[in-house]
Amino acid sequence: MFAGLIFVPSFILAGVLFGMAFGNYIIYYKWLGVIPFSIAVGTYVIRDGLNEWWYVKHPPGLSDVEKNILARFFPYYRRLNIPNKKLFEDRLSVFRLQKKFQMRLLKKIPGDLQLLVCATGVQITMGMKKEKEYLDNLGMIVLFPKAFITPDINTQLHHVEVNNDTYDCLLLSIDMFSKGIQDVENFYNSGLHGMAKIFKMKYGYSDEDIPYENQKELLVKLHHLREFKIGFQFIYNGLPKMEIFEMCTEHFFQCPVAMQKALPKVYNYFMNVYHQDPANKTDPVIQQVITSSEDEETDVHNDKEVL
Repeated sequence: MFAGLIFVPSFILAGVLFGMAFGNYIIYYKWLGVIPFSIAVGTYVIRDGLNEWWYVKHPPGLSDVEKNILARFFPYYRRLNIPNKKLFEDRLSVFRLQKKFQMRLLKKIPGDLQLLVCATGVQITMGMKKEKEYLDNLGMIVLFPKAFITPDINTQLHHVEVNNDTYDCLLLSIDMFSKGIQDVENFYNSGLHGMAKIFKMKYGYSDEDIPYENQKELLVKLHHLREFKIGFQFIYNGLPKMEIFEMCTEHFFQCPVAMQKALPKVYNYFMNVYHQDPANKTDPVIQQVITSSEDEETDVHNDKEVL
């Protein structure tokens, strides 16, 4: 971690100076040691914020193993062009550092699943302009091995939930999330559903914004896109009310060609929401990639306008 490169040497230097002061009884070394000691303590206290600042400026990127996992299990990543692949990797590496994870009923969080859950969050925000933290209202991701019950939804086992009692917390079952990634035709992607709900809450979207007057008819058409049984969503989120924005988002990314054909107005609406076109087989991202140098030029231009 970047902060460690500052406070660890500072602590060592302070220790050396204090040791010299104690051994030689020279007061000068004692007071000189206060400077690196103060720097070390201050850096340690703000280490999380300092590390985040550094990694936003200089994304750590992904290892070759992690890139191979994405190439094997994340079709969206495979379809990105080379510049957008690099952007996706950088955003993912920072997104993963900014979100806290908890694992329930198991001791350790599988690294590949943590990677794929974060990749889902990056997927729906790839069309957004550069931000310090994407989906910053998402504070924690909690993973369960299988379906779970919580105090908020305690009448039905379910696989995805967004709990916002204190801050927005995404709960997912590993079992159904994995199936949704591996078998798109037969399983619903609970990760996309949960991230879409976080996105919806952050940007203030609602089901009523979707350009389709008869919501019941829209629900039926969504079910028929992959021949899912009516009411399948209840198995996933345990809620009696259908979350239409989230369902549309999942279908928008998972079966874009079918959705564009059956629901062209709804598809175009979500293109504007996410600034992406998943039906584009060449590259789903609409927004042009902005390099860090272009960002700096934009910032300078904006500063000149202010002056």
